[in-house]
Amino acid sequence: MYNQGLKEGAEMKPVQLILDTDMLTDCDDTAALGMLHAMADAGEVDILATVVSSRYPMSAPVVDVINTYYNRPELPVGAPKNGAGAFRDDSSFLDKLAAEFPHRLASNEEAPDAVEVYRRVLEQAESGSVKILTIGYMSNLENLLKSGPDAISPLRGLELIERKVSEWVCMGGNFPVDVAKDNVNFTRDASAAVYTIRNWPGRITFAGREIGHNIKVGEALRQTPDDNPVRRAYQLHRDRFDLGHWNHHTADPSAVLYAVRGLWDYWELEADGYIDIQDDCSFVWRKKPGRNQGYLLQKMDRAEMGAIMEELIVRPPAGKPYREAIN
Repeated sequence: MYNQGLKEGAEMKPVQLILDTDMLTDCDDTAALGMLHAMADAGEVDILATVVSSRYPMSAPVVDVINTYYNRPELPVGAPKNGAGAFRDDSSFLDKLAAEFPHRLASNEEAPDAVEVYRRVLEQAESGSVKILTIGYMSNLENLLKSGPDAISPLRGLELIERKVSEWVCMGGNFPVDVAKDNVNFTRDASAAVYTIRNWPGRITFAGREIGHNIKVGEALRQTPDDNPVRRAYQLHRDRFDLGHWNHHTADPSAVLYAVRGLWDYWELEADGYIDIQDDCSFVWRKKPGRNQGYLLQKMDRAEMGAIMEELIVRPPAGKPYREAIN
């Protein structure tokens, strides 16, 4: 059964979650990670690890920047190795955030292999306790699925997923039909997306582009302190297009909201089916009972949901921000 979400005020255990982000060209990855930290500060989620699926050298350092700002500099950060992942060099914010804010990692090269991070976290986890949230490419998940026994675990990656993962939440896809023209989380590493979706052994919930791309927030970040790296990412990204405002789609934050809180009053679920994905990442949703896939359908008013996400995105870190604490 899919998680229906807990009503506000109900007792709940923190979701155990691994975040896998491309952290590359789009500023909403920074908002999603900041929002996840805000929910962790509130006791809604335990962030087990943060990995990137981008080969750009500053992707992992910027994840480290945001983890550090929210007073979690010790969080594991992994990056793809051996040519895995996607590469683009047209980010408006990665180099500047890495240069301007405190963090540990100098580049992706200094981060451990994302597959190693996955395997270590899953090996130590209780059975069926971990959610995986991808807001980027499936590069790391493909390699996790294909991984064999090693010094970390005697289990193959497929077996670790079967035993330890309760749900994979995937930000991607246009539902119910996708012609693969603008679904970059799938198409930028198409072979990884196709392999992972076809071979995943458990539940997949898709947060489609049609959800978050129709809810736009970010203007309120102007009112946050200058030392907020999420604010800086939005400033650099939105000013690049000279739009006069910072409102931007919430594809990745919407996926965070579902991964942590479930359906709640936000969405309904189209389940009992699967995406019939082709090698070029085009697909059609097909109804079929017994298939363990589903995609979100909008339920709550979009403006109301946007306000919920924006409040989380601008919420300051619990305690003093790391930069202030070390000075």
